[in-house]
Parts: sequence; structure tokens; C-alpha cells
Amino acid sequence: MRLSALLITAPLFLIACSSTSTEAPSVEKPAPAPIIKKAFSKILEGNFRGQFSLGKDGKGYFKACDANKEFSISANFALRNIYEQITSTPYTPVYLEFAGEITFPKSKQEKSNVLMRVDRVHHMALAKASLQCDKPIDTFLFKANGDEPYWRLSIDNQQLFFSTKASNQAYAVEDADFRTTQINTITTTNKKGQRLKLKIQPGHCYDLKNKEYWGYTTKVDSIWGEYSGCGEPGWPIEDQLFTGYYLSSKGGITTNLTLNANYTVKYHEKVDGKETIKTGFWKTNAPNKVVIMLTQQGEKKLRQEIVFKREGLTLSATELNNHNIVTPFANKFIFNKMNAQEGIESVKVKHINREFTARRISPDAEVDLDIQKAVNDYFKIHRTDPKNTKFSAVKYDLNGDGIDDAIVLLDWCSNKNGCEMLIFEGSKEGYQFSSRVSRVHAPLIISQTQHYLWQSLLIEKESGWSLLNFDGLSYPIHTRDLTVVNKMDYSTGVILFNKGKPTQWFPIKIK
Repeated sequence: MRLSALLITAPLFLIACSSTSTEAPSVEKPAPAPIIKKAFSKILEGNFRGQFSLGKDGKGYFKACDANKEFSISANFALRNIYEQITSTPYTPVYLEFAGEITFPKSKQEKSNVLMRVDRVHHMALAKASLQCDKPIDTFLFKANGDEPYWRLSIDNQQLFFSTKASNQAYAVEDADFRTTQINTITTTNKKGQRLKLKIQPGHCYDLKNKEYWGYTTKVDSIWGEYSGCGEPGWPIEDQLFTGYYLSSKGGITTNLTLNANYTVKYHEKVDGKETIKTGFWKTNAPNKVVIMLTQQGEKKLRQEIVFKREGLTLSATELNNHNIVTPFANKFIFNKMNAQEGIESVKVKHINREFTARRISPDAEVDLDIQKAVNDYFKIHRTDPKNTKFSAVKYDLNGDGIDDAIVLLDWCSNKNGCEMLIFEGSKEGYQFSSRVSRVHAPLIISQTQHYLWQSLLIEKESGWSLLNFDGLSYPIHTRDLTVVNKMDYSTGVILFNKGKPTQWFPIKIK
């Protein structure tokens, strides 16, 4: 019996041992996402102006026009030398225009959130010698002057104006693409056959009598003699393309982004009723790229950067650089430019009741100089030479504000695809670019329907008539996916370019 019991219990013992020695299958943990390190962006040609002062310790302080924020500047030898020529008293405020950049401090222990770097001084003057921040900055591409003997010169819109005590002359300039970092030479002849040669180059140029400095030397060789003096570049207007209000709304997250003209930024995010507000600065040196620097959230310092790509009225980004560590966004971060700070809801105004009288509107027989300037500026801002491109235009109040807008066709046309169309919103100050629409066949018809106060436009395609609806930002750039509608259900009887494709075109370049 004892042996039988052993024979019976032994297998149970072996089974027990076997079960306790079996290992559980291991579960592999996912590998952590690699850490991507990236330096903050460098903008080498940002332009700034405002009030500057320099202390005995060599530390400078700069306050941009229309801004309360004061930046610290580590003044280099060139900046100190210019300042000491203009004023011998430390901490004396002067007006300063320069090329440089807003940067994050290299050390995280630095007291200031941001620093200002000065690369090249364009102009410096004592307060009594300059209009300072009231000075016009976008009325010229380059200007220069001298007093021994007296002369003045300015360049803008392919026009060069040269003035002496003897005469005032105007010259056409075919290529006025002024480069701030190199020698520029322009040779031209006016309608009278009088030749003028202009040479501009970076260099220190002082008028110590009036306590002024310019960053460029200028020489003019003309039939009236040779003239030497100082010069300065105008303000790049493409920077201000970025200013305004932007909205991103997706997945329950609403974000307002405000880019101010003084290069400050406000980032306001709302998630499930909770709000986050960050502030900082923006900078750019290209019409299709803007860098957002977020430096403060309440009492907390930040070192965050978002690089946005600009396409029309839209900004988009794919990643956040936080303390030089890159985190990709789950989805592309897209902001649309809006007409008001609170975002798209403030643009959704109720329908305005308008009465329409049937009209057939043809282009004027003579060029409209205001529209010509708007189209010329459009190409100038986008750094595109229109060359021999011509335009034709009609005027009509599309948004019901009582001011005519400009509807422009470019002579980039074909029988199959129609023409390229530009729309400029009219205002008391002139025309501002609104929309660009490709493949448009004339005539166009004003529709009874309205979106964001702008009347829809009826255009004809091979498949029939379709509606162009304003989306709060612009009319759509493409016409290929539009829904076909019954023209009679929508037409107001107001027909633009009523004779079809224009037969008379005007030059875009201003002579």
C-alpha cells in the first residue's frame, strides 16, 4: 500500500513543479519616441525702428515704435561708435532704424525673455533732427540727399526722382530691386535723353551738424555734375502682410492668434472652457514664412517657437520647438486670417438686404490709376515681376459697404481656361488685395446670395453656371469643384465684363 501511494503521488508532485517553473510570456514595451533637438530659427533681415539709448556699461536698450516692451541690446563696437558720434551723453535717447533680430537669450538664466541683435544700422538721429516714429516708412524704396551742393533723390514704383537747385527730373527705373547688403548701380535716361548714373553702397555716412547718421553712401553722376551724400532704404511693406487676427478651430479647441504691427504676438487658446494666454513676438524675412516666439504665460517664462508657412491668407505649421526640443503636431496647425479679433464668429454678420438694378458694366476706356497701383503693388509685394502682363478692370460694391471694389482680369487667358482674376476691396485709403481666382470666363454675374456680407459671383463653365461664395477670407482660388446652379434662380441682372473677355488691356507697371 505504501508503494502504491508513492506511485500515485509522484506524478502530482512532478506536475506541480512543472507548472510553477513555466515563465509568463514577455510583453515588449514600445520604444520611446526619439528626442529631436533643433536650434531656434535665425532671421537675418528683420527691420526695426524705435528709441535707443546706451549706457556707460555698454548695455543698450531699445523700445520699438508703438510698443511698451523694452529690449536689452548687447551693443557691438559699430553701434557704440555711431551712438557716440550722434551724442556724447550716455542714456540719451535717439531714433534708430536697423536690420536685426529678436532672439531668445543663449542662457536660460538670462533675466530678459528676449534680446535684440543689431546687425546693420540704417539711420540714427537725435529727437530734434527726426520725425522719429511719425516718419513715413513706406513711401519710398530708397532715398538720399546732400547739401554741398543741395540735392535730393528718391526711388519708388520704378520711378527715380532727382532734384537740385537747378531742376527737378524724373527717370524710369526698370529694375529697382534694391539690395541692402551690396553695391547697387542704376543707370537710366529720362525722356529728354539726359543720362543719370546712381551708385549706392553700404557705408558710414554722417551729418554731424544735424546729428544724423545713415548706413549708405550715395553718388550721382548727371549732366548737372557729380553729387555725393547719404541714403537710407525704405520700409519693407511685405512685413505688414502678416499683421492681423487669425483663427484656428478644430476638435473643440479654438485658438486666436494676433500679430501686431509692432511685432508683438498674443496667442489665446480655449479648450473645454479653459483658457491659455501666451504672449511673445513674431519675425520674418520672407513673404511666405513667419516665426512666432512665445515668451510668457502669466508669470512663467517660455522659450517656444512655431514656424508658420504662409499661403494666401492662411498660416500653417507642423511642429513646436520648446526649449530646442521639437514636438510634431498631431495634425497640421492651420490658422485662417480673419476680419476681427474674436475670430470667425465676429465676421458672421446677418444678411444685408440690398436692392439691385440690372446693369451691364464694361471696363473703362482709360486706365484707372488707383487700380493700376493696387495691381502693381500686388506683384511688388509678392516679389514677382509682371513684365508684359496687362489688366482690365471693372468696379462694383461687392460687400455692401458703399465703396466700390475692383474686379481685375489679367491677360493670362485661354479659350479653354478663361483668365486669372484678382479682387481688391475698396476703402477710403485705396484698394487692398482680397482674392485671387483662377480660370474665370467673362462675363460674371452678381448673385442674389451673400456670404459674410460679400455677394456671390456667378461664373460660366462648360457644365453650366456656378457660384463663387466668399468664405470669410476670400473667394475660392480654384473653380474646378463648384456646384452647378440655375442662373435664373440667382441672377441680379448685374453683369460684369458684359462684353466677355476684354479687348483693351492696360500695363501693370507704372511708368
